Amino acid sequence: MPDVLMGIAKAGLKQSPEPDLLVVLLPVRSIASFLFTDNFFKSGSVIYSEETFKKNRNIRAFVVNSGNANCGTGKEGIKHARQIAERTALKLKLKPEEVLVFSTGIIGKPLPIEKVLIAVDKACSSLEPLDLKKASQVITTTDSFPKFDFIEKRKVKTFGFAKGAGMIAPSMATMLAFVFTEAFVEFEKLRVIHKKINEKTFNSITVDGCKSTNDSFALICIGNKKAPLSSVEKDILQIAESLAKKIVEDGEGASRVIKITVKGADSSKKAKEIAKAVANSLLVKTAVYGKDPNWGRIAAAAGSTTFPIDPFKLEIRIGEYTLYEGKPLPFSEESVRRYLQEEKEVEIILDLKEGKNDWTYYSSDLGYEYVKINAEYST
Repeated sequence: MPDVLMGIAKAGLKQSPEPDLLVVLLPVRSIASFLFTDNFFKSGSVIYSEETFKKNRNIRAFVVNSGNANCGTGKEGIKHARQIAERTALKLKLKPEEVLVFSTGIIGKPLPIEKVLIAVDKACSSLEPLDLKKASQVITTTDSFPKFDFIEKRKVKTFGFAKGAGMIAPSMATMLAFVFTEAFVEFEKLRVIHKKINEKTFNSITVDGCKSTNDSFALICIGNKKAPLSSVEKDILQIAESLAKKIVEDGEGASRVIKITVKGADSSKKAKEIAKAVANSLLVKTAVYGKDPNWGRIAAAAGSTTFPIDPFKLEIRIGEYTLYEGKPLPFSEESVRRYLQEEKEVEIILDLKEGKNDWTYYSSDLGYEYVKINAEYST
């Protein structure tokens, strides 16, 4: 099968001298599924791509610019996204409806469209095989490292790249993610897999609880290889989960990943909502940053949802240490502090002891650097 190709260029949207525009050309018209932010204040690029996707489920290319969100600039933002798609289609000899457009960066600044279109020309004229690391670097904003992964099982390749570090909330986060599989999957089945995986990965991460205007997650079939659907789903989940965890790991100013698992719930929905509440708790996040085994903050967050819990059944563990089981238990604060100090991934487990359902959320701690980065973001 021919390679997925990419072209990169600099449109001058970032303060850094690095490339900030990426064009990806697929080897064939590909069945694809796209999920977009549910924030009502959407970027022009999201509005354009969402409408285009509704009319056409097969794509050949997509464009990503970083450094400018193309958001909050009126209907001009939609016009600019359309111009980018049309210019890309012209240069690559495609139909405009086969090209989607994605943007990430600062809200409220109009795209310097002429510069962007010149960068599109340059990117389209310098195509090369897709380099996952390089592609991820081009689309980053406040990220401190590129996010990508690749696996090959049963002679089927599954791979992807993403960006995201701040403005990460459990509604797909401020992230862009593009995952590819060489397996052939019919659209309706692909859509079901996509939504299920999204809930388990990008809709189950949080850094700061701030929902984005631009996040998008693409799942693209670039091949026609046959494989069991269950195996294809597992491979895609592995890549998506890897990218999602990298986003949390790179949370602005984060020093720890926090894995929150709620088990023993009477429904998956309940387990997810309680895990989400703990993951979004600023008090829990700052306690982990301070290496403080304050289980009361975890319990309070768990009890804050619309789903009732029984405090006399609830069990709370940090790592291997049980701190509460219907009542406070004696534990070595020094040992738990040492665990919080030494582990880069801190595990918090809540057992409701009422059913058989569980859910895992990934979060990050919150410290001084997050405030500094975001206080100075646009200045």
